[in-house]
Parts: sequence; C-alpha cells; structure tokens
Amino acid sequence: GLVGVKGYFNFGDAVKCIDAKGFEFARGLVNYKSEDVMKLKGAHSREIEKILGYKYYDEIIHRNDLVVVESK
Repeated sequence: GLVGVKGYFNFGDAVKCIDAKGFEFARGLVNYKSEDVMKLKGAHSREIEKILGYKYYDEIIHRNDLVVVESK
C-alpha cells in the first residue's frame, strides 16, 4: 500500500512509484490529486469515501494505468 507522497500532482498526472529503498518500480496515472492522496496514506481503498467524503475511483492508480519499470 501507499506509505508516502512526495511533490504535488493533479488527477491524471503521471507519477513515479518508489519502494521503501528509494528505487522506482513503476509509473502510473493518478486518479486523485496529491492533497487527497496524502490523506489516504496507509488506508485501504474501501476507506477512500470515508476519508475524503467522496470517491471518484476505487484506487489511486488503476493497474490499467500502471507500467512496471526495471530499476537500474
């Protein structure tokens, strides 16, 4: 799950997904702006509406909008 957010982004922006060791493992298009994603850290997707008061999507990044990248 999501453990941190760095930087600012809007709905539909491409973002990097970084693991706990600081390595990029994927890039994806986000379904929520950074301010909302910060509130969702550590939460399960079923809690999105409870936390934000609304829910556009069931996930922050849908797997169809995610590309796994090879770390160097």
